[in-house]
Amino acid sequence: MNALCALHHFCDLHGPQTLLCTEGRTYIQDYNDNDNEELKTYYSQFMNAKSPQEKTQCQSCTLSSEGVVITTTDYSHHMQYISSSSTPNAELFKTIRHACVRSLTIEKPTDSEHPIVFGDDQDGYCLSFSFVCKDFYARGSQRRYSLCYLCPDKYHLLSVMCFIEKCMKQIIFWLQYDASQTYSHEEQLRVSAKRHRIINTTSIRCVLPCQSVQRMLSDIVRDSKLIYRAHALFVWILRTTNSAIQESLFEALPIQERKGGVHNEQIVKYRSEMTDESTDVDNDMYNNSNSDDDDDDDYDSLEYHFASYGFQALRLFRKFIMKLDNLKYLHYILFNWLTGNQLIIKYQNRTEDKDFIRAFISVFRLFLPDNCCHLMETTSPIASCIANLILLDMDALVTTVDDCQQYNDKYSIAIRIIFDSSDEQIHLVELETLPSEKFDRIKLFPTYVKVLVDLLTDSHLDDDTLEAIIIQQKNKYLNKAKLYFQLGRCPIASFLSMNEHQQMNILKITNPNDLLIIRFWQRGLSSAYKNQIRMLKQDDNQQRSVQYQKQ
Repeated sequence: MNALCALHHFCDLHGPQTLLCTEGRTYIQDYNDNDNEELKTYYSQFMNAKSPQEKTQCQSCTLSSEGVVITTTDYSHHMQYISSSSTPNAELFKTIRHACVRSLTIEKPTDSEHPIVFGDDQDGYCLSFSFVCKDFYARGSQRRYSLCYLCPDKYHLLSVMCFIEKCMKQIIFWLQYDASQTYSHEEQLRVSAKRHRIINTTSIRCVLPCQSVQRMLSDIVRDSKLIYRAHALFVWILRTTNSAIQESLFEALPIQERKGGVHNEQIVKYRSEMTDESTDVDNDMYNNSNSDDDDDDDYDSLEYHFASYGFQALRLFRKFIMKLDNLKYLHYILFNWLTGNQLIIKYQNRTEDKDFIRAFISVFRLFLPDNCCHLMETTSPIASCIANLILLDMDALVTTVDDCQQYNDKYSIAIRIIFDSSDEQIHLVELETLPSEKFDRIKLFPTYVKVLVDLLTDSHLDDDTLEAIIIQQKNKYLNKAKLYFQLGRCPIASFLSMNEHQQMNILKITNPNDLLIIRFWQRGLSSAYKNQIRMLKQDDNQQRSVQYQKQ
């Protein structure tokens, strides 16, 4: 099934009921038929056949007295959105009914200001936001409703959860505000009637009803066009989330390939010696280390995979942010890390358990594509020639601290951390490379950096939700990196000569600093994609050469 939005209500007489559901379906335009009217007729006949007479006459179980079916066609994306009180699709009806009952009965969030996610692979997943609206004639002076977003893909739902939550909050605020206005007006009428009754005993009595009166939501909020406004908002949510799905499916080739990004320290030392042989630096210092300190094992990339640590890794990173005690420094670290600069973690561990440190580093690795992250554990700073994430063990350091400083340059960010895995604490975080004056002049950080800071400082997100949102964001920027890579090799050959504003228009970005991430992330693209683009470029050059020879 495709994603859909629904509005549910708990009726005092009939229990949980669906007032409106908006579903999307693929649309193929044909000018010779009248599919739109036939579709509305089909839905109307189905709803009349399925709804009992007493339920049809119940005001609380309907959103509009007209029982209309509303359709909106998105010609650019070939989608049609249909809003009705039910659906003729039996499987879809079962899923909507299942979400309706659960969202209004057993699924209750601990915090009423946030939605709840439930579901499984068989029935799909639902993001539910329950709320109440004031009603002067209802039992307890309030009626209970819920907004639901249903989707078969759990990770897609989690990735767009923050956006859907903001949209739902706006809808709920609008409904509750209008309902409160109506409630206040009706309460004032009752007070006026009581005063008038005291003065004139022959007046008609107006008392609070002893039982609830069934009313439509459109009457509670005093909006006769409520069903059309709800349809427009549901279509907006579905179109926006559908565009996120389409962007993640850009091209059929794999975006990136899983690769072990952890290098062997001994091999790196050999390459470093060969690279620095002609320099003025004394190479003898590199050979004085004890051979026992060299680890010949090739570290498995899963040792630094976020999914291997989950909650522990996220909790450690949030403690790291607390010890850093400055969001400006966090922006500074992420900005450099995501745009290709080197990150040096100088750590001290009060125990010999390395899993504690690897769990912390797995969060940094999660932020980048695998091919963009080259990580290395070392006891010597000479590894800085090829790795962009260096774990420098200060406890087993083979050189002095002063010797380490000479390998730090303006493209490296050094952070000193003291771990203690015995009590699972980070005791010290010190940013040795402070932001420069040039960085202080940056007023607009890359969008991805701001998204990460918001996610990491949101205490309501768990590790699964955080990982799903970050993966969706990585796919988004990797697809833009694919487009940038392709345009850089297109026959026009004018892309590289374009100014940044023209490139931003093609890539559909508004932040100029996003280009820094997109350019660096070209390294994270899969070899299959790069090879195909190069082959297409070669074929095009050969065809042009043949055409030129014929001329």
